[in-house]
Amino acid sequence: MKSTFTNPKVCKPANGIWYVYFRYEGKLKRYSLGINYIHDLQKREIEANALAKALLQKLKANWNPNIPELEFSKPNYTFIAALKFALEKKKPNLSAKTISGYTGTFNFVNDAITSLGLKTMPITEIKRAHIKILMEEMAKQKSWSNKAYNKHLNHIKAILSELIQWDVLEFNPAHNIKNLPTQEIDANIPATPKQHKIIKETLENQYPNFYKFIITIFHTGIRPAEILQIKISMIDLQNQEITLPKEITKTKKKRIVPINNHLFHYLQKMEISEIPANYYLFGSHRSPGKGNVGSFEDFIPGPTAIKRDTATKRWHKIVKVDLGINVNMYSNKHAGANAKILAGMPLDALRELYGHTSKLMTEKYAKVIKEVYRKQIMENSPEF
Repeated sequence: MKSTFTNPKVCKPANGIWYVYFRYEGKLKRYSLGINYIHDLQKREIEANALAKALLQKLKANWNPNIPELEFSKPNYTFIAALKFALEKKKPNLSAKTISGYTGTFNFVNDAITSLGLKTMPITEIKRAHIKILMEEMAKQKSWSNKAYNKHLNHIKAILSELIQWDVLEFNPAHNIKNLPTQEIDANIPATPKQHKIIKETLENQYPNFYKFIITIFHTGIRPAEILQIKISMIDLQNQEITLPKEITKTKKKRIVPINNHLFHYLQKMEISEIPANYYLFGSHRSPGKGNVGSFEDFIPGPTAIKRDTATKRWHKIVKVDLGINVNMYSNKHAGANAKILAGMPLDALRELYGHTSKLMTEKYAKVIKEVYRKQIMENSPEF
């Protein structure tokens, strides 16, 4: 027999304690779920109406409010305790730099929560409006630019996402909060088609070893520092894949990266099957602290690892100084992402390829590609 219920409605009594109510099988039910912590009445009403809609959806999905829902076995964390718990769980998979950034955001949140009087509020009662109020408070306290605001908002989104993985939260309350507009100053914007052609021809003809290193960034999306740690033993040409052990990845997680046919062609020509397994794919025969041994060549299979800074300086000299093209070496990863999206690769596949722990990272590439689509529509639309 189908259950009967009335549509949930918002009640705003004079005493200030708001709630959403409805009748289920004739019995009155009331829910507030944290809306009364929102002091701005206009924002409280928005969240109360959202709660009413959410309850209606649950009722339509055969939710029975008379049956107690399963409770999470861990303590009912306060907002700040939950963030601390999530941050500790994320740390093993983060680089030292990322941990430092997340910790800074956590400290700012802690200060703002105290100022807003939300120190004891349970995490399960936190709504999107609370996060927005919190962001406004932090931005005011720290005089943030829009760029800084967006950075810390994205940190909070990522930390809260960890709570979903541990069943502390069912939904991320920061989800769908939009970033503030910022001026496009991305240092890693890819070269224009004309610039790209010049760079490609110069590297391929004059610096073929360094060229192979650069196209590896483009085709795989592996970070330059990680590529310089790849050893021959990590490459499986038969299955066309590179295995990155967790010791060399930024996320501290093992990754298997496919080798596409374009890159496969170059790796085959390097005859890596004849090279010692412990050699670095893009290394040298230099002995650290003892000068050069044998050939002066580098970015070739060799026993000595090359530093990330060496690759940056090489790019700077060839591209920025000699060619006068002001694009960064890391932009080749962005260029590869744009090309893959235009070719039809889904964002989830790109995220897996690039080893992003959060969809927020991958979505940066999607924002860039939207402008490419816009220009294509403007330039290629047929006449009436």
